[in-house]
Amino acid sequence: MVRDKCRALPLLVAGLVSGLGASCGNDADDVHGPSDSGSSDGTSSGESRDGGTCDGAIAVDAAPPVDAVLQGRIDDAVNSIRADSCFGQADASACAWANYEVGPAWFNMAKSAGEAILIIDSFGAGFFPELVRYRNRLLGVYVTSGDEVEPQVLSVLLPQRLGDVLVSFAGPEFVPASALLQVALTADRAYGKLNLFYPGHGGVVFGHLVDLVPEQPLVLLDSTHLLDIPPEVCPGIDSRTLAAATAHFGAIAASMKRMMTDREVRFINASFGLTAPVLADQWQRSCSGAIPNGEELQQLLHVYDPLFDLLFNTEGVVTAHAAANLGDPADFPFDQVGPQYPNRVRVGFISSSSSGLDELGRGTVRKKEQFPVDGDADVYLNWDCEVFEGCAEPHYTMASAFGLAAGNVPIMSTSYIDPLALARLVNLRYANHGGEPMSNALVRVLERELAPALCGPDGTEPCVYQDPIAHRQLEVYRLGYR
Repeated sequence: MVRDKCRALPLLVAGLVSGLGASCGNDADDVHGPSDSGSSDGTSSGESRDGGTCDGAIAVDAAPPVDAVLQGRIDDAVNSIRADSCFGQADASACAWANYEVGPAWFNMAKSAGEAILIIDSFGAGFFPELVRYRNRLLGVYVTSGDEVEPQVLSVLLPQRLGDVLVSFAGPEFVPASALLQVALTADRAYGKLNLFYPGHGGVVFGHLVDLVPEQPLVLLDSTHLLDIPPEVCPGIDSRTLAAATAHFGAIAASMKRMMTDREVRFINASFGLTAPVLADQWQRSCSGAIPNGEELQQLLHVYDPLFDLLFNTEGVVTAHAAANLGDPADFPFDQVGPQYPNRVRVGFISSSSSGLDELGRGTVRKKEQFPVDGDADVYLNWDCEVFEGCAEPHYTMASAFGLAAGNVPIMSTSYIDPLALARLVNLRYANHGGEPMSNALVRVLERELAPALCGPDGTEPCVYQDPIAHRQLEVYRLGYR
């Protein structure tokens, strides 16, 4: 379940509150970190790994220098949008609108590593305009339907000049969102009152990842109903209904595996979790009658075993999983460390503008904040910012405003740091092992390199605190895009 109480967090651009906005969610009962972002439709199975407040704004970075050719394209986009005065009227229904398709037919990358990233999250229609901007990166957008995951071809209605501009930056060459701030500001003035863009939880996760892995194809799976309690379980939890539900999720896992094979998925971002408390909350929304007792909820959790086995134990696929503060292992079975999930990395974060860590994670860590507690994550990454105190340069940013600007969230969560860990794993894979096929053996090596055993009193413990942004240990740097 993506918890969603607050949606009014605006995008702050040079002191101007922009209507192109981002999103924030809030749930004081959430146990997964001091920040949250809600889903675009208020519903999602599973839980986002967030918590927190809604009193900040996304601070947008200044645009970096660009070459003359790209600047000419930016100037053309700005001039086209400036000429679109129709949408300043009270009634925009007679203005020029157009539909834009997002689907695999539009995939077009000049440089592609070939191995795709699967992002599993809640993706609502408010986020689809940004997918127009990145449609050249998308091998597919999928939803669950019965026992299958099925591809979608999206149709996104936008002001025509805005849509044409988004398409103009949709490949095949990589154009970072940070380079397009002039376009974002102009688009806000022309279309801000229309409230066209709401990223939701999945959009914020996507925005953090997309520009860090510029040569990776992307696949999206909408998780909104992926982990729903099957209706046949609602009359009561017994051996028959549990067997039926397990078969349902086994079929979904088999369908997902076929999709992953077809799309050559080698990396997965899983910024969600499933626990007994989450199932209790979901039961109230999905089923009538009393909430099952603790033992029954623990039994119900295991109907999802086929899905989590797929995510965390598929040959040659590594998953970054947003970590949580853990409770009873029987209530948190999919968050436990152990040999049953060898291809999963549990990801936490620290907040520091100067961590004191070297490129291997050695040193006495300086941090203002950490989540989750020691031992409940396999690695804790720094986002190079401190809440209410500012950020270092460089720091963790996200693409937002239709993919036309880059900035940073004011608060962090394991949901949002998860893409940074995945991007670092991608970097380790290509920087150190580009000529090797992905395999379980290579996944073990990447996990060790992510947190090398060089720390602790005798220098043999994993260096669980890492600062990849400060040391530019990401593909966007290695490949010379930033």
